[in-house]
Amino acid sequence: MNKSIILPFFIILFITSILGGAIGGAFPFGGFFQSPIAHIQLPAEKIPGLGVFNTSLTLWIGMIILMTFVLLATRNMKNVPEGRLQNIAEVIVEFFVNLAQTISGSEKGRRFVPLVLSIFLCVVVSNWVGVLPGVGTVGIVESAEVVYSHKEHKVESCHSSDHGSDHSSDHGSDHSSDHKDFSCKEALKEHLVVFETIPGTGIKYLPPGRGESKIEKGGGVVLVEDVIDSHSKLESETYNQKHEKPLPSDLEGRYAGRLLPLLRGANTDLNTTLAIAIVAMVAVQFWGISALGIKKYGGKFFNFSSPIMLFVGLLEFIAELARVVSFTFRLFGNMFAGEVLLVAMMFLLPFIGIIPFMGLELFVGVIQAFIFSILTLIFGITAISDHSEH
Repeated sequence: MNKSIILPFFIILFITSILGGAIGGAFPFGGFFQSPIAHIQLPAEKIPGLGVFNTSLTLWIGMIILMTFVLLATRNMKNVPEGRLQNIAEVIVEFFVNLAQTISGSEKGRRFVPLVLSIFLCVVVSNWVGVLPGVGTVGIVESAEVVYSHKEHKVESCHSSDHGSDHSSDHGSDHSSDHKDFSCKEALKEHLVVFETIPGTGIKYLPPGRGESKIEKGGGVVLVEDVIDSHSKLESETYNQKHEKPLPSDLEGRYAGRLLPLLRGANTDLNTTLAIAIVAMVAVQFWGISALGIKKYGGKFFNFSSPIMLFVGLLEFIAELARVVSFTFRLFGNMFAGEVLLVAMMFLLPFIGIIPFMGLELFVGVIQAFIFSILTLIFGITAISDHSEH
C-alpha cells in the first residue's frame, strides 16, 4: 500500500467509526454500524446441552492449545535446537529458572519452577484466548421465557413480600398494591435484543444500525414483559395491550432474546482465579512444611512464647488467607474489567476503537500472568526460609 494514502485511509476509517457507533447515533445520519450493547454479567453461564460453563470451555481450549505447543516443542528435542518451537520453549524455561535462582540466591529456587511456570502459562494462554474474535460474541440466543425463568424467583419474592396487603386499610391497600406492581415490573426489567434470522438456517444475528434506542423509537431493545406471553415473538396485539401504542412495523414478527456466549474469558470467572490461587497457596504451605518440618513451620503461625509473638503469628495467619483473596480478585478484576472495556469500545467505536485496546489486553494478560507467578515464587521462597535465624 502506498504510504501517502495510509494516513488518509485511517482518518476516514476513524471518522466512519465515530459516526457509525453509539456516538454518531445521536445524529440523524449516524449510528449505521451501531448495535445494542452486549449483556454483561459476573457469573459464568451454563451452556444448554453441554452441562458445562462457558468459562470452563474456554479454559479447556486454552489448555489444549498449551498442551499442543508443549508436545510439538518437545517432540524432537535436540541439544542444539533447530525448530522455532523448541527455541521458544527453552527461552521461557530458562528465563524462569534464572529468575528463581536469582531471587532465592541459590540452586534451591529451581524446585519452584515447575509450578510457577505452569501457573504463568495457564494464566497467559487463558487470557489471550479470551481476546480472540468470537469469544463473548458468538453463542446461543436465550428466549424471553428462559430469561424470565432465571428471574422468576425475584417475581415470586416481590409478590410474597406484599402478601399481607389485603389486611390493611383501603388507603394502605392501594399504596401497597401500587408498590407491589412497581416491584414486580422492576424485577422483569431485563433488556432483550431483537435478532434477525437467516432464512432456512435458524441462525440469528444482530443487524447494524439498530442501536440501544427503545422499542418506541423503532430500536432493537425490548423488555422481557413485552414478549413473555408471545414465545419471544413480537406481536402488535400483545405489545399494544401493555403500552397502548402500536409496535413499529420493522419489528413485527421478529424474535427477541439474550445472547448466551459459548465462550467467555476463563479468568473473568471468579471460580477460575480462586482455584488457581488455592493451588498456589497450598503449594506454598507444602514447600514450607517439607523444608522446615510441620512443627517449625507451624511455629510461624502459633507461637506461644510471648503475647507479642502470639499476636505476630495471628497476623501471619491472616496474611496467608489474605493472599488467596488478593490473588483471586487481582486477576479476576483486571480480566473482567478488560472484557467490559472491549465491549464498551465495540459499542462506542466499531472496528477501529477496539484495535488498540485488544493490544492493551494482550499486554495486560502477560503482565497479570507474570505477577501471579512471580508472587507465588516469592511466597514459596519466603516459606522455606528459617525465620528463627533472623
